[in-house]
Amino acid sequence: MRMSEVKRLRMERGLSRDELAAKSGVSSLTIRAHELGTVKGTETKTAEAIANALDVPVQALFFHADINMSIYKEESA
Repeated sequence: MRMSEVKRLRMERGLSRDELAAKSGVSSLTIRAHELGTVKGTETKTAEAIANALDVPVQALFFHADINMSIYKEESA
């Protein structure tokens, strides 16, 4: 499964790839690969780090949602 929403979420928050990399501890090259869809899968710890840096639940990295994602964040806590 691909993290197809990373770029949209990153841009919504006004972050560059380098800023997201610094905030998440994931390399900017890895983030770029996910945004371009060249990664076929990802490690759970990578997805969790990016999701935490973007302040969304991990599911939001994979699926676009038109609802307030903070609802899911509270439920998953």
